[in-house]
Amino acid sequence: MKIRTPLRLTCLAFAIAASGFSLQAQAQQAQPPQAAAAVERDGAGQSLDDLYQAALKEGGQLTVYAGGDEVTQGFGIKSNFERRFPGMKINIVVDLSKYHDARIEEQLLRKNLEVDVAHLQTLHDFDNWAARGLLLPYKPIGWDQIPAAYKDPAGRFTGLFMLTFANSYNKNYVSAENAPRDYSDFLKPEFKDRIIIAYPNDDDAVLYMFDKIIQKYGIDFIDKLKANGVQWVRGTQTPRDAVEAGKYAVSTGTSGSFVPVESSALRFVLPKNDPFLTWAQTGAIFKDAKHPNAAKLYMSWQLSLPVASNPRQFPIRKDVAPLPGFQTIDHYNTSPEDFLAFMRDRARVERLKSLFERLVGPVQGISPLKD
Repeated sequence: MKIRTPLRLTCLAFAIAASGFSLQAQAQQAQPPQAAAAVERDGAGQSLDDLYQAALKEGGQLTVYAGGDEVTQGFGIKSNFERRFPGMKINIVVDLSKYHDARIEEQLLRKNLEVDVAHLQTLHDFDNWAARGLLLPYKPIGWDQIPAAYKDPAGRFTGLFMLTFANSYNKNYVSAENAPRDYSDFLKPEFKDRIIIAYPNDDDAVLYMFDKIIQKYGIDFIDKLKANGVQWVRGTQTPRDAVEAGKYAVSTGTSGSFVPVESSALRFVLPKNDPFLTWAQTGAIFKDAKHPNAAKLYMSWQLSLPVASNPRQFPIRKDVAPLPGFQTIDHYNTSPEDFLAFMRDRARVERLKSLFERLVGPVQGISPLKD
């Protein structure tokens, strides 16, 4: 089932892999004067302008595989990157991260690598690629400002932006006072048959959240949630769009802007007490990339202050302040490091997928990017 809405926010994978938000919403923001970014330098002492000239000499081409679940999530980053760097042409392929990693593996086996940069939710892939010697060590602009937990010490992969999944509601149908904060709120009678959620057995990020739910509330909570009427769908942007359009009232396992867009009916809220998901959407350049200079430019641009200082959620750079009304990430019941550990334990992830297939049923529908 797919829910469409004319109110869809044009966001880039972001982010947030997102997650419709699974690429990077920061890149949609208006870019400050270029001189501000030019003073920053990467680990090799190169500025954005230095990297830009090298990328042009290389041919001005770049292919990025971005984790996400709507094609539109790549539009903002493409337009902003090409506007910032005239003459560059970027091909952004948005797809579920689990499909990207299979696509990359096939290309590696065929010895025909098409991707230059990948930024994905499947964090365990970067460990694997690094161990196999497939990644190009590179410390982009802003690397020193990225917390150690979100990057490889050798620079083989680096978090590019933060993504948070929590709860969404439509302000026209749900008051701020009655908004679902903690997961137990979804059992309220007024939300019966008005809940839409992505299949936890189809998306590891949603699976992580549901693992936290049963750890706190027990497995019987899932029975109670289903009894309150849930529409299960593919893709984490699908529920958000449906709630924004007023087709459903509430959802969890979605992303959104911490500071709401006033013209939108959608509101995104963090739990008061329950744990929620935040992770660093991680990027890397492949050692055999056809356009390594363009790839370096892209990584550095993503982490440069003109882009990274305009987050829609938690900032990834330590020298960027939280959004107004919010604190630093350590003040919240969320742990990117815990999600990384979860993603690395593939045997446990597979057991949980099988469990939730039994609890909510097998995934129905084709990829959310194709319907």
